[in-house]
Amino acid sequence: MPDQVYTGLRVLDLSRWVAGEFATKLFADFGADVVKVERPGEGSLTRAWGPFPGDVPDPERSALFLHLNTNKRSLALDLRDASDLATLRALIAGADAVVESFRPGHLERLGIGPEAMSELNPRLVLTRISAFGQSGPYHDREATGLVLQAMGGPMSSTGQADCAPLRKPGLLEHYTVGRTAGEATAAALLRVRRTGRGATLDISGQEVLLAGADRRASYLLAAAYSGMRAPRGARSPHRHGATFTGPFRAKDGFVMVYVTNVAFWNRLVRLIAADDPEFQEAYLDRQTVRGEDRDRFMAYVADWFAARPKVEIMEQAEAARIPITAYLSVSEVVAHPHFRERGVFVTADHPAAGRLEYVGAPWRMANGYALRTPAPLLDQHGAEIRAELAAHEEARA
Repeated sequence: MPDQVYTGLRVLDLSRWVAGEFATKLFADFGADVVKVERPGEGSLTRAWGPFPGDVPDPERSALFLHLNTNKRSLALDLRDASDLATLRALIAGADAVVESFRPGHLERLGIGPEAMSELNPRLVLTRISAFGQSGPYHDREATGLVLQAMGGPMSSTGQADCAPLRKPGLLEHYTVGRTAGEATAAALLRVRRTGRGATLDISGQEVLLAGADRRASYLLAAAYSGMRAPRGARSPHRHGATFTGPFRAKDGFVMVYVTNVAFWNRLVRLIAADDPEFQEAYLDRQTVRGEDRDRFMAYVADWFAARPKVEIMEQAEAARIPITAYLSVSEVVAHPHFRERGVFVTADHPAAGRLEYVGAPWRMANGYALRTPAPLLDQHGAEIRAELAAHEEARA
């Protein structure tokens, strides 16, 4: 296999949850040697998170762990054990970057805080992920993803204005934090190349969500200048304008409409009322539709969508240059000819989970992404990594 863009980099993954594992996955999948340090007998917390085949918990068959840890090597270390801690120190001395997500102060209590790591390796990039940062009144507080969304701002902007705030689904906030941590680590590695000096990065999950994800930064800036706080649902269909968005039921599922200007509005009216000049005359070029007018329009649109399959609606809208898309199930996405033809999905054989199909490259470039190995078994590479360290020490002697 030809060298990839991160071939030659060694990254230590000391994290145990989604943000850190996703950050290091971004390096592993593009060629870096990522050593996943795990707790003996237990492994990463993501190994205990389903779904599992048949709903039977199995640390080697967690879908979440299998997704987040492709192309990594696993090494089990008990950081309370002096010998294992010495092994970690040896790894740090030869690493380019370390990503950790312990509670603030934990590395310092182990004797391997930023200063100690810098003494071992002055060029090292240490990326520290925590809920609220390494300093400040909240630095030692626990936080779930729900807490981060609430305090970071996305929830205050999500949902209808007259209802309680809504949480974004899944583990979205953790992936957002992990992506930011990965970007920051890459930037620090470029600094090392330029200056020869390492760096310690303090990644606060709450601040990541506050600073840029999901509208918050622009809303905060607007509030600073205008004094107005953008309410939830500010661009939702209840505003009745030519900005017309939302899900509609089709014959076999749902479509999402995102009509955000009069040009899109007029194209939609012409599409759904192609044989109804009276309806077109009533609604073309309208800036607002209210009361009975709105009720008639909504019923007309709903009936038109309900009579047609979702993909047919999407194709007609695309031809008319209207932003409407079908909601595709996971199985529909996996089977879709567009994604199949582009080679979006790649396969690998896992010793415990069997044949797995992964989503492949998040972006395309020469010698970029490659699925070299599936996620590792717990401590699968322990003997191999220790042998490498011993050989390195012998060569130095």
